[in-house]
Amino acid sequence: MPRVSFAYADRAAIVAPPGTLRGEVESRALFNRVTDPIHLHLHRMTPGAELRLSGSPTDCLIYVWEGSIDATGTALIQRSSAIVERGAHLSVTGGSSGAAFLVFNMRERRADDRSGGHVHLLPSACVPRVNNAGGRLIGMALHADSRCPTCRVWLHENDFPTANEETTVHSHSEDEIIFVRAGAIRLGNRLYGPGTALAIAAHTKYGFHSGPDGLSFVNFRGQSPTYTSGDGSVILDEAELWRTTVGKPEYLTPARSPDASWHD
Repeated sequence: MPRVSFAYADRAAIVAPPGTLRGEVESRALFNRVTDPIHLHLHRMTPGAELRLSGSPTDCLIYVWEGSIDATGTALIQRSSAIVERGAHLSVTGGSSGAAFLVFNMRERRADDRSGGHVHLLPSACVPRVNNAGGRLIGMALHADSRCPTCRVWLHENDFPTANEETTVHSHSEDEIIFVRAGAIRLGNRLYGPGTALAIAAHTKYGFHSGPDGLSFVNFRGQSPTYTSGDGSVILDEAELWRTTVGKPEYLTPARSPDASWHD
């Protein structure tokens, strides 16, 4: 796999939607090649359309980009998420204005993957967030920190409301996908706007700036990584950093899965 690969929501190949469905659903594969360690699909649903998602062969993480979906009676609006663990399934229905949502999953199971079997829901209002991380005007939100005892996925959000905010050169110990949900990310002299996905291989050094209208993105990994500064002088446990800064996600339990939530 190249160290950095790009995909675009409006150009990605249209594929058959997964699972049983009702109504109109358009599914696009941004990353799903056999060489891609992380797969990413975008599903667009009309109001009332239904799609059944399963954690097969690995845990998958749903992130609502636009509109809203209903999941077992729980409304998941924009910036909500859900985890469908390996061996579990979840039916979602498009809300009154339809929905566009992302589904991330690792291509294959790791040898040390956890038991699975549950569904976790995290409405936007329940997502732990801060708006001024580290004394800077930067938003942080944590959807999954890979410390669940039955699944191992990671998803966080970053918001840079001002233009030209710099993130210095660094690397992470895990493969990752960054998806631009609003604004733009600047890499070198190029701007990449909403709907752009970047697949970045583990240990790749990179840095970026927010665009002229700021930047908001989500970042998925298969498990908790470490952060290393460009010169190697700073190495951080990211799970500890994020949980200390914003707190841990507290998931809701779908009515049909009474053991689906977890707490330390």
